[in-house]
Amino acid sequence: HLERPRRCSSIHVAGSGWTRAGTAMVVGLVCGSFGSRPRASCRFARPKRKPGKRQQEEEEMTLDDLIMPAEGMTVGELAEKIRKPVAGIITYFFAERGKPLKINDFLEKELIAEVCEKYELECIFDDEKTTTAGDRGFLAEQEGDLKARPPVVTVMGHVDHGKTTLLDTLRKRSVAATEAGGITQRIGAYTVELDDQQITFIDTPGHEAFTAMRARGAQVTDIAVLVVAADDGVMPQTKEAIAHAKAAEVPIIVAINKIDKPDADPQKTRSNLSEEGLLAEDWGGDVPMVEVSAKQNINLDDLLEILNLTAEVSEFKAVKDGPGAGVVLESTFDASRGCLATLLVQRGTLHKGDYAVSGTKLCKVRLMQNEAGKEVLDAGPSIAVQVTGFQDSPRAGDQFEVYPTAQEARAVAERRAKETARGKVGFAGLHTDSEQTMRLALILKTDAQGSIAAVQHMFSDVKDSKYVNLRWVLTAPGPITDSDVELAATCPEGQRVMILGFNTQVSPSAERKARECSIKIQNFKVIYELYDAVVAALESDLEQEEKLVEKGMAKVKAVFDGRDGKVAGSEIVEGQFAVGNRVHAYRKGRKIGEGKVQSIRRFKEQVQEIDEGNECGLSVEGFDDWEADDEVRAFEVKLVSPELVSKTK
Repeated sequence: HLERPRRCSSIHVAGSGWTRAGTAMVVGLVCGSFGSRPRASCRFARPKRKPGKRQQEEEEMTLDDLIMPAEGMTVGELAEKIRKPVAGIITYFFAERGKPLKINDFLEKELIAEVCEKYELECIFDDEKTTTAGDRGFLAEQEGDLKARPPVVTVMGHVDHGKTTLLDTLRKRSVAATEAGGITQRIGAYTVELDDQQITFIDTPGHEAFTAMRARGAQVTDIAVLVVAADDGVMPQTKEAIAHAKAAEVPIIVAINKIDKPDADPQKTRSNLSEEGLLAEDWGGDVPMVEVSAKQNINLDDLLEILNLTAEVSEFKAVKDGPGAGVVLESTFDASRGCLATLLVQRGTLHKGDYAVSGTKLCKVRLMQNEAGKEVLDAGPSIAVQVTGFQDSPRAGDQFEVYPTAQEARAVAERRAKETARGKVGFAGLHTDSEQTMRLALILKTDAQGSIAAVQHMFSDVKDSKYVNLRWVLTAPGPITDSDVELAATCPEGQRVMILGFNTQVSPSAERKARECSIKIQNFKVIYELYDAVVAALESDLEQEEKLVEKGMAKVKAVFDGRDGKVAGSEIVEGQFAVGNRVHAYRKGRKIGEGKVQSIRRFKEQVQEIDEGNECGLSVEGFDDWEADDEVRAFEVKLVSPELVSKTK
């Protein structure tokens, strides 16, 4: 039988949890095929209450939410990431710093940290994430049989103290001759076999600008070899290297190099090292120190013996079976081979044909080569290889991990890309509140990913300068191409853009397009030359500013009435006063006014200048409220080009 149709304010299907509000015709079978439900169910359905904003804000944040981009972000992006209202952040800056902001205004790293501190959030920036061997991230999740692995040895020290020469002698291979100015400008990783013992050496640059690259070397190392020249002693980069090695909590072995030089003083070097907290074993400490000459091959066997002994005592182990995982030490771009990455395997085994993901970059391992350029089919823990197959250059210092299938690896890369999407590359956020500040956008192309951090480190003092609002619009390894010039051509009016190359190439078509667009491309081989050229160009473009040079000081003895106001009868206590000098007036140590020397009267004569020890009458344009015992200081005004950074740094 059929029930008579009736109108109802809602429909509810029993057991389904489905309710539809509104007017509907309900036809139900007597047997209750739709289920029996009391007539009360036909009342208006009450909608579920949606969680309010406060409830959403109080949701627990994940670790990824607290990882902030070091290059900065907009106010709106920060609010979304930390799940706080935009209005709260804008109000904070206006109330606390008097800085009016809008939702699309750009926040630097320091301002992001300030906001996080306000909301009691412990944030970390993506350039601060570390990858210490064996104890961070996926590396802590080792399952399976642990097997012995070769030690990873990082060679550290000051520039030109002989690190590359030492490795060159050990691995019977020269790389020093190919480095500009004899300075290693990229991390080189080499796995060599010495006395039936495999050792992976990481050569970190000694140049002061490559602090970040050297720190990255310490984060993946098992043993640090600190090279100190016996004729030079402890230098600034030596101290930095010691700090990085101590922070990584790894054994330190000191190689006192260049003992063959006439002015070598190993004992003085030991004494200097002891002041830095490294006390030699033969002086009662716990740091092995070996006196060597890398050039003359003196005592290198003793150094290798200590390395092997330290490795045996430490018993370095890792899981060898299973998918490979590790760290990207370096990435470069080759015009014929594409993106190349130097990988250090830290867990499992990396095979040719594997699908790996590093950050947001996907890789199918097409080719693996060892330090000699020979193809290898697999690489186990502590082995460094150069890999071909990345679709885009991975970031040096990022972890990589192998996935079973291409689909799974691609899904991981795409998900991470969506999470870290920063929007289109462009000139957003390049603004300043000061008319005296130059707005500068930089496009940087380098030979290797690690060189980017080194160049940016060099310009950190310029970025913080009151004269320049600097933004890195694009940083990437590879040659300078048409697209870089096209990006530079979109620079808004009133801003300056520069295309910089470091150890890279410029395509002929990019050069032609740059000439057509009147955009200058500058390519450099040595990082100091790049830095000096850019700073010099910026300083020449900045408007000259006034600089006051103090010329003399006088004491007011009495005050007289003159034609153009009061005259300060003064004694020149030191220096000299001249017509046209700018003067500042002080009363009891407090500045009360300033003006310009209009005339100087010596007795009845007017003079152009007067020296120390004489008395005179000073008539000052713009100020005449003199009293006895006032102090007057004279300044000469000079127009000078402002210095972006201190020349004595």
